[in-house]
Amino acid sequence: MKAMFGKAILYGSFLIGSAGYSQNVNEVLQQMAKQYSISQPLQYNSNYVLYKSAASKTAEQSYKGVFMKNAGNEVYMKIDQTEIVNSKTINLKISHREKAIQIADPIKNYFGSLDIKPLLDLCRIESFKDFKTYWEIILTAKNYTNLPYSKIVIQISKKYYLQKSVFYYSTAVNFSKDYQTPKSYYPRLEVANTNFNRKAVNAAFFKTADYFTSPGRNKFIPAERFKQYQVIDLRNISKQ
Repeated sequence: MKAMFGKAILYGSFLIGSAGYSQNVNEVLQQMAKQYSISQPLQYNSNYVLYKSAASKTAEQSYKGVFMKNAGNEVYMKIDQTEIVNSKTINLKISHREKAIQIADPIKNYFGSLDIKPLLDLCRIESFKDFKTYWEIILTAKNYTNLPYSKIVIQISKKYYLQKSVFYYSTAVNFSKDYQTPKSYYPRLEVANTNFNRKAVNAAFFKTADYFTSPGRNKFIPAERFKQYQVIDLRNISKQ
C-alpha cells in the first residue's frame, strides 16, 4: 500500500488542460504555470492524507512534505522519508526507508512549466467553478486509460497556486495488514499545499557534496550522514 501511496504523490504534480473547454480554464492553468516556472524562489509545505474510500473521514496514512525551488529553477522536495533533488547537473532520489540514493540525469523544467501534455488524452474537464477565494476544476478519466484515478478535483487559489488536489482511485487497494484476509477499498488521496512564499532557498540543498563525493568517474562515496546507504547510478543503466 505504501508503494501505491508514493505513486499517487507523483501524479499530484501534473495538471490537465483542455482547449475544447472554456477559455477561462486555460487562462487559470496558464497563469498558475507561470507562478511555478518564473525564475524566482518558491517554497511551500504539503500534507498528504490517504483515506480508505471516497467518503471515508478516517485517515489511513498521512505524510508531511516540503517543496523548494530556487531562482535557477532547481528543485528540492521532501515527502515523508523520501528526498528529491533536481539541480542543473543531477537528479537525486534519497530513500531513507530503503537506505538508497538514486542518481539520474537532471530533468529539464522539473516542476517548472507544468507540462500537461502527458495527461491531455487521459482526462476530460467535467466542471470549472469560481468559489471567490479559489477556482475548482473537476477532471474525470477517459475510458480505456491506465490512469489509476476515476476523478481528480483541484483547487487553485486566486494567486494561482495549487492549494489542494483530491484523487479518487478507480482501482481497489487491499488494506489488510496480514494480506490473508483481503480488505479492498477504492481510496481517496488528498494533498493540501500551504505557506506559499518567495523566500530565498538555502543553496546547500542543491550541492552534491552534501549527499556524496565522486573520487573518480562513475564512482560515488555517500556523505557521512548517508554512509550506510547504497548508491545506484541510473545514468549508467539508461545508457546500456
